[in-house]
Amino acid sequence: MVTIDETIAVLYEALPQGRRRHSLVAVLEEPPASEPSSAKPPRTVQQSQHRQSSADLTAVRVLVVDDDESSRDYFSFALETCGAVVSLAMNAREALDLLSRESPDVILSDIAMPGEDGYWLLSEIRRHSDRGVRQLPVVAATAYSHHSRAQSLAAGFQEHLSKPVDPDVLCRVIAAAIGR
Repeated sequence: MVTIDETIAVLYEALPQGRRRHSLVAVLEEPPASEPSSAKPPRTVQQSQHRQSSADLTAVRVLVVDDDESSRDYFSFALETCGAVVSLAMNAREALDLLSRESPDVILSDIAMPGEDGYWLLSEIRRHSDRGVRQLPVVAATAYSHHSRAQSLAAGFQEHLSKPVDPDVLCRVIAAAIGR
């Protein structure tokens, strides 16, 4: 039996890169063809959040930092499907700027980014003047095998994920990082 997480991952990869998130949301909102449009209100991402995921991230604020647009879209969609409220940053400097205006509960950061990387971002967060920011859990995500889990954990990341990440695993890791 194929889970909804596996189905979402397959659909996501099949969609054109720039429109992945918006296309999946549109699919989830579309009523099944066998039902008239008025028979049932459209399903929203929030309503479908309790699919077969083992993690409920309702109202958890997640800052996703990744230089790759398709990765940001994928992470955002997967986390929102689990109930999270997601903010996006294209690089480490933008993430630091967002931290001055927003209060995420957790950060999901790519490691290999042009300019300042995820290790630099983690270092800046741990040296931040605001104690709440310094103590934020930060989860590493990378597509490169030379960034090992042991290296990420030793640097101070709460967890290390290798891309591609299963949506259910992503939600469970984020939940664990904040103690849920």
